[in-house]
Amino acid sequence: MQNLSFEDLMSLFSRSQKNNDYDEILNISKEFERRVNKRKLMGKKPMRTSLSGLEQTQEWLEKNSELKTTEPNENIDQDQKKKLKKKLREETDINKKNSLW
Repeated sequence: MQNLSFEDLMSLFSRSQKNNDYDEILNISKEFERRVNKRKLMGKKPMRTSLSGLEQTQEWLEKNSELKTTEPNENIDQDQKKKLKKKLREETDINKKNSLW
């Protein structure tokens, strides 16, 4: 998740929010927290986008804390879950192309 932009993280957050995927939103929240802490350790001011993303994910996690103990969406199997998420984490085909030489 470290190589994803703010927009990508927020789109992933909105999809996970619709599916009530607590674990995925927890991962997104940890990524925003990592970005904020990294900037603080560098002695710089954290980016506003990272702060707002952290606030939004923390707020959602607090409101939906009852989902933490339950199994997330038992109706959706793993194949459907993979299709719902953007394939942002997978390698691109450009890296796999054979060269001419």
